[in-house]
Parts: sequence; structure tokens; C-alpha cells
Amino acid sequence: MFFLIILASISTVSRTALAASIPPSFLLSSNNSTDIILSQLDAIIGGTSCPLEGSQFLDECRTAAQALPFVNKRFADYNITTLGEKAALLSLMSFESGGFQFNINHSPGNPGQGTRNLMEFPSHNKTASYISLSSLPSKLSNKTKNAIRAVVLGDGLSFGSAMWFYTQSGATRVGQPGPGCLQMPENYITNCVGTTVTDERKQSWLRTVKILNGNA
Repeated sequence: MFFLIILASISTVSRTALAASIPPSFLLSSNNSTDIILSQLDAIIGGTSCPLEGSQFLDECRTAAQALPFVNKRFADYNITTLGEKAALLSLMSFESGGFQFNINHSPGNPGQGTRNLMEFPSHNKTASYISLSSLPSKLSNKTKNAIRAVVLGDGLSFGSAMWFYTQSGATRVGQPGPGCLQMPENYITNCVGTTVTDERKQSWLRTVKILNGNA
């Protein structure tokens, strides 16, 4: 996976204190009638401003204000309602895209990998066409993979890819009470997203939960 954010390290004591401060009822609470607000999303992505000075990929950067309408629409479209779920997906998107700075995997440049959660091929083909992968040739060229990725790089689909993948992955819904509050997002990252749960990922999720809980 393409990791673009290196969050400041915090001590084990402070991480434990933060986790303990998250009420289980919060993670299961539903906020259908309350969208993510601009100040929350801006805090989650670290106040990204565009264009990025010196960046080779200026057209990929998006601010919180640009992303917000797409984020809220896709949460509604896919009926993702609990704050625990929203925190898990937003932290994943921010972590993978460097706070919405990037829309494509540039290093090491995996063919077909992109969108705001840097989804890997062949997931993009499902997103773009909703067809069974059994209809695809067993091997596709890198050029073809990148062409399929291009179909889903527009903001409407790119900012919804994490939500779509989550609802299609068969994952147990995140945001369970008690000890599962931390374990469920870890299971999703490991078993469905297919990457390792690092300390930086845990910190990103805990920070996002804290922001959505109004304690940032």
C-alpha cells in the first residue's frame, strides 16, 4: 500500500488514554440527519490546501471544501450511518491519499491503483462496470489497468470508492461496542483492504474518531 502520511508518534500511554475516552455508544450512534461538517473533514485531512507548491500532481489535490459534498453523498448513497463506520473510512481515505493530496499511486506506481482510498486493481473494474470479474481476461496489461482506473478517478466516484468497497467487501460492520471498538477496523484493514495495521493507522483512526466526537 502507498502510505503518504507519517503522523507524529505518540506514547503508548496517550494512545491508551485516547482509546479509553471514546464511548462505545458513540461508535454505534447513527447520524443520518447530520452530515460530516467542513471543520471536521478539514481537521481529519490536516488542513490540506491546494494547489500544493512544488507538487508534480497539482490536478489531484482536493481541499476539504471540495471533497465534502461527495463524501456526504456517498455515505448517504451506501447507507453508512454509524459514526464508527464513518471514522474508519475517512481515516482510511485520508491516510492513503495524504490528506486528499493524491488520487493515484505514484510510488511505487502500482498499475491501476488509485482513488481516494488507493483501491487496487481489479476492484476498480467492479466499481466502474459492476460486472463479474469472471468476464475479464485472466491477464490485463498495465495500460489497460490504468485505463480502467481512469474511469473512476472523477471526484464523484473517487471519493465514494471507500464506501463502495466497504459495503461490497462482506466485512462485518465496524463500530461494535466494548473491546471490539478498536478490533473491528483492524479486521477490516487486514482482511478486506489487505494491508497491515500499523501504529500510524491506529493513530489516524483514533484521531478521526476524536474529531467526529467533538473532542479535537
